[in-house]
Amino acid sequence: MKFRIPSEHQDGHIAMKIILIGGILVFIFLFFSALTMKRALKPDETQRVTVGKHQTPFDGTRAFQDLERIVAFGPRPSGSEALEKTRDFIVRQLEAAGLSVRRFPFEAATPIGKVNMVNLVGIIKGTSPDIILIGNHYETKLFTDFTFVGANDGGSTTAWMLEMARAIGPTRQGRTIWLCFFDGEEAFKTWSREDSLYGSRHLVETLKKSGELSSVKTMINVDMIGDAYLGIHRDPDAPKWLHSIIWDTAERMGYGKHFSRRGMTIEDDHIPFREAGIPTIELIDFMYGGSVIDHQRTWHTPNDTLDKVSAASLQAVGDVIYNALFDIDAYLDTIK
Repeated sequence: MKFRIPSEHQDGHIAMKIILIGGILVFIFLFFSALTMKRALKPDETQRVTVGKHQTPFDGTRAFQDLERIVAFGPRPSGSEALEKTRDFIVRQLEAAGLSVRRFPFEAATPIGKVNMVNLVGIIKGTSPDIILIGNHYETKLFTDFTFVGANDGGSTTAWMLEMARAIGPTRQGRTIWLCFFDGEEAFKTWSREDSLYGSRHLVETLKKSGELSSVKTMINVDMIGDAYLGIHRDPDAPKWLHSIIWDTAERMGYGKHFSRRGMTIEDDHIPFREAGIPTIELIDFMYGGSVIDHQRTWHTPNDTLDKVSAASLQAVGDVIYNALFDIDAYLDTIK
């Protein structure tokens, strides 16, 4: 015989089930919310870089000393006197390392009016005239309501590039290296196709007109790689071969945990080159600090200061790219 619950009792039974299931779901939601909040609040100490013996001529400590001098110039938005001082410092350091320097001045139409900008290119002469281009932006975003010195965002890669010039030297076996310091990466008002990437867009158009763009075989863009809690995101739109070379090099050198398998699409100075048909990759740590909360407190705020940047992080990225360049050369040899 099948037992049947009277309808009024049945309704109460169903209501109790709904309440019970709802309570379980609320508990699960609160549990995972607590875990997520904990991750957001607590810095991930595993992202702090440990450097063993020097594996390349790149010297992260020396790069950090350059960064200290750059930050000492203060806020460095495009068109400012402080950026002019930074530019002079960059040129002096590149020339002291034996590199020749090309200047690409231009006038940019921005939402705040015409702004004079200058791209700089330090040239490491290779045995091949073909070019591997490494880029970064050397200006800081314009803020009028607080002091923004951009130790990581704008400063770290500028110092990193100067040390890369010293590490490689004025000549090398393989392709010529262009170290490109882009002006005007940051938006003056709101990020858009027109209000951003002024320097890289201008250089691509200039090289198209001169016929030199065809010599650029690949482009690596670096941004915000000085973060003391280093976690470089994977560029999902980069060529597989270029991503594999860099990530495999990082793993081989003991820095694999700082080169994430998680992808993040970022608009940066590599985009104009990618749109022009150049194989490009973006190397950026767009989680500034050890947690989501840290990022919100530091990125584009007065807190982007020297104490948030690490010589060890500069060293790690320097070691990886210095060694990856040999494999990039070797791969490009196969597709001539």
